[in-house]
Amino acid sequence: MLMNRSDHFPHRTWLCVALALLLASFGAWPAPSTARAQEHQQGFQAQSRTQEAAAWADCFSLDGLLPEQRARAEALFLAMLDSEALYTIAADLKPMSSGYVRFQFEVAKPELADIETTRALLARFRCGDRFYADVLTFAAVYDGKRYAEGVVFNRAALERAIRAHPTYFASFGLTPNAHPMAVVHTVEQAEPAARWRGYGYLFGYPDAAVDFFVTAGISQAETGKFVERDFRHIPTQTRATGGFTWAVPRGSAETDEEKHLRTRALAVLEDYRARRARLIGEGKPGVVALLRELTAQPARKAAAAP
Repeated sequence: MLMNRSDHFPHRTWLCVALALLLASFGAWPAPSTARAQEHQQGFQAQSRTQEAAAWADCFSLDGLLPEQRARAEALFLAMLDSEALYTIAADLKPMSSGYVRFQFEVAKPELADIETTRALLARFRCGDRFYADVLTFAAVYDGKRYAEGVVFNRAALERAIRAHPTYFASFGLTPNAHPMAVVHTVEQAEPAARWRGYGYLFGYPDAAVDFFVTAGISQAETGKFVERDFRHIPTQTRATGGFTWAVPRGSAETDEEKHLRTRALAVLEDYRARRARLIGEGKPGVVALLRELTAQPARKAAAAP
């Protein structure tokens, strides 16, 4: 049956209302609840940015130190970066580095004021939970003296090293969440072959180099004959050799793993030298700014782990 125009009008009105409701349900027009959710999300993001900025301002902060203490901390932090510890801090190539500051004391009459002061300053070397720095005292005593030196850990790299060598670390009860000092103290107290292997893993040496060093050490202990070797050297800011260095069999060719490690390390060093020249010196921002920049913006050529 044909309908007149008045018959059509109510149906068109109903269809328009239904279409409007359908579009609103799919977000064509933001409902009040959607607008409130967006405002909440924007507020949350702003709060997160504020919290991140506050946390970043605390990275390597020396606020509150007396001028003399601050100067000593800055010199200590720069010594870390100028050593092989650069490859622990500005990259993840070395789970642990050591030797940027050294001590010795008489066991019978220990004077530990310098060690205590250094520990207090190293407690400032933090950026979230990315790093841990402390002073390690060695177990051996020579001529009535005990030796100690500064250590710094890249906690993510340390966790990876433990996961990569479960047979070794698990035998000591060490898991990826173990405290860095618990790990290194366990290695330091281990019998010689296990100690050599543990330090090799902690210092980030290639696995083949660690195996060679342990085997050579055992052979020398058994036969008294030194096993001939060559050395691979990766330079640092202050040393061309003797920093990031490991032993290999005499006459052996550089492996692909060693080439990859060297390529990444040299990219880190090149980047560091450029940033150091820009940020360190009279009237320049200083080592805290350098550390924050290095950890926030790693060298692009070296940022990706293999």
